[in-house]
Amino acid sequence: ETAEETSEAEEAPATEEAKTSLDIVFIPKGVADYWSIVQAGFENAATELGMTPRVVYPSKEEAGVQIETVMDVINSKPDAIVLAPVSGDALVSACQEIQKAGIPLIIADTAIPTEDYLQSFMTDNVAAGAMAADELAALMGEEGQVYIFSDSPAKASVADRVTGFEARMKEAYPNIEVLGTLYSEADINLCTTQCVDAITANPDIKGIFAVDENRTAGVGTALIQLGREDIFVGGFDANKNTVSLMEDGVIKFLTVQQPYQMGYMAYKAAADAANGVELEHGMVDTGCTIVPRDKLDDEDMQAILFPLEHLN
Repeated sequence: ETAEETSEAEEAPATEEAKTSLDIVFIPKGVADYWSIVQAGFENAATELGMTPRVVYPSKEEAGVQIETVMDVINSKPDAIVLAPVSGDALVSACQEIQKAGIPLIIADTAIPTEDYLQSFMTDNVAAGAMAADELAALMGEEGQVYIFSDSPAKASVADRVTGFEARMKEAYPNIEVLGTLYSEADINLCTTQCVDAITANPDIKGIFAVDENRTAGVGTALIQLGREDIFVGGFDANKNTVSLMEDGVIKFLTVQQPYQMGYMAYKAAADAANGVELEHGMVDTGCTIVPRDKLDDEDMQAILFPLEHLN
């Protein structure tokens, strides 16, 4: 016992020193305004702890490219990794490689379908989809036809939003008919074309749910082209473009995540894990807020829409 106590006493200063020199790496999905906000939270948490963060962007938002990035980061032997998987399924093996290397792994934004991580920080996307359904249904007077525009069915985060939206509509709004979901992945122009075609084929469409910032922009462009600003559009996530569309009345509300909190909380958890703190395994919901057009200029809503501009 005495030897153990001596050993612990000797190790304590080294641990204190390690706290100020941890190499914690964030690997985002790709380059977008959203990831800049997550990165800001990540970096500010590091600054608070007196550490220097590292962010490594994949050259493309593709699973194969991100896997290569993960392998490069593993080889650099960081103290912990925060990963936002492009695809939950496709990144499982990379997550397992991180764990095999003995590197603590924190997941941000998108879940993986296995237990190969310590903790995850993300939006409860099923709940977010249901929130959007409630808001859109209220605008529509709880009746009419709706289309959904989404990224890729392989992306768990957006797939969960679609699931939550559809389930809530079916459960609570029998007079609203969801006509279908159209996918356009990274192609905003394709989304615009799909939306123009869908409205042309179904001119009585009353509502649209766009599941991310690219779909929100694509749908907004389509409505402007068609002169159909009478259609109620609920978008998702905030950037200058989507907020501008809401200012112009094209988008009626945005469902906004808390990406700053994702990055901030993920860094703190990664630092704890790197210092040997045992984390409770599971998902931490970082929250979501509906920002309606009529409250767009409220200070608290502006802080949610543009967190980087409202940091103290």
